[in-house]
Amino acid sequence: MGRPPRLSRDAICDAAFALVVETGGADFTLRDLGNRLGVDATAVYRHFADKDDLLREVGDRSMAPVTRGFTITDDPAEDIRRLCSRLRSALIKSPVSLSIVAAGPTRRRNELLITEVVVGALRRMGLGNSRAVIAYHALIEYTLGSAWLDAPLAAKGARRSATYRAWRRDYASLDPDEFADTVAVADELYPSSDAVFQAGLNALITGLTRGQ
Repeated sequence: MGRPPRLSRDAICDAAFALVVETGGADFTLRDLGNRLGVDATAVYRHFADKDDLLREVGDRSMAPVTRGFTITDDPAEDIRRLCSRLRSALIKSPVSLSIVAAGPTRRRNELLITEVVVGALRRMGLGNSRAVIAYHALIEYTLGSAWLDAPLAAKGARRSATYRAWRRDYASLDPDEFADTVAVADELYPSSDAVFQAGLNALITGLTRGQ
């Protein structure tokens, strides 16, 4: 018999990611993972404590583009804007990773760096610890929520514009006596999701730090 494949954390994470893609979620077993890798499932435990530990590593790796090369400037509000925009973009590109990250903090290096940047920026803006924590959670939850809502439409690619046009037609066809304001703005509904995200993010930063 040949020697069993040599395992590494990278190989395990790649295989786990592929299984999440195939199953549409994290509904795979370590036995499934072992079969894909050609090893006994118990071999995974030499690298990860359990499946949750593994998935947190997979999710955290998906956030590497967010922190890679990120520099802190003397403009904390702009730092928050840049980092949240990077996070949203990275997660929209990888809905599988988004489903893992949305399940809870990875508590690994990339997520920790994101936390450090945002909390640090808020504290530099004059917020005390309690307010900085509330503001941090509001900003991250807004960013994850935006990514979660936008990922399915982003996956449609060129069909996205056609989808928006169809939606606008539906709103425009409403009874103007009952929905006068909606009909009035129907042609303007569903602008660029990036523009919507930035408008909301700016409003959040301004509102959360007002008075500081």
